[in-house]
Amino acid sequence: MVPRTAARVLLVLCLSLGPQFRVGLPLAAAQSPSGPASATPAKGPVKPPAKPPVKPPAKPLAKAPLKGPAKPGTVAVNPAGPAKASCQGTEGQVVLVPVDSDITCNAEFEECEGKVNLVATNCTGEFQSFYKIELFEGGRRQQVVEFDPAGITSPGGGQWKESVPWVTPGELEAVVYNHPPGQSGEFTARGPVKILNRALTTAKDDCTKCQGTWGRWGVNKFQGCNCKMPDAGKTCYDGDECQGYCLFRRYDSEAREEGECSETQRVQGCIGLIFKGQSKIEPRRPPPRKQATCMD
Repeated sequence: MVPRTAARVLLVLCLSLGPQFRVGLPLAAAQSPSGPASATPAKGPVKPPAKPPVKPPAKPLAKAPLKGPAKPGTVAVNPAGPAKASCQGTEGQVVLVPVDSDITCNAEFEECEGKVNLVATNCTGEFQSFYKIELFEGGRRQQVVEFDPAGITSPGGGQWKESVPWVTPGELEAVVYNHPPGQSGEFTARGPVKILNRALTTAKDDCTKCQGTWGRWGVNKFQGCNCKMPDAGKTCYDGDECQGYCLFRRYDSEAREEGECSETQRVQGCIGLIFKGQSKIEPRRPPPRKQATCMD
């Protein structure tokens, strides 16, 4: 038995050591005030991670329907058929259609080249073979062209087209020879043909507007216009002061060359000229005799 005094001492010791000894708990289970702090729980409900947006699947491209294989021996044909000219009022004839042709030349209106374009419409009920062309100018035959093989056109408005080299403007008469293929006989179609030189026509029209004279000028006698100058007769001291030429007339009181602007763009003969830049040259005293310049 434990003495009373010892029992009291043991009770006081147990009360001073803490509640874990009073309830008989093991020391390892007790939490020390200076031990590691417990994790603080998150406030509020935890949100799940956001899912990335999912794109809808792309629609497959529509495929063009596959064409079946072409049948051997078939050829694509225009359902409308070849274009044909109207034969209203000319049934049973071959008609030569009037067509204007143009020639082109160099800047001096020389070395020209061009073509006579011919178109014939077959308004008969048979195929026609075109084998020869004759060109007449002023009633005289100028050119004959034969074709081998001949061109063939269909009936009811089929057209035959051909070009023949030509280098001068003017008005011609064309004669086209034809007959049905494999048959004898000779048929003709006649018609006027106009050959134009549009550039030359435009230049001559401009010459009329400037009240000029059209002709051949210079050593080479090229075609051109000699326009009248709007500043004709104006006093000038330099060739740059005139639209045409500055024609020398005299020396003024300061020994400068003085002249007047020419009446036309071109001048001919041996004459005194005041050249471009003359006004920038120091006058000579006494002034020299003015030399003539020959122009053609």
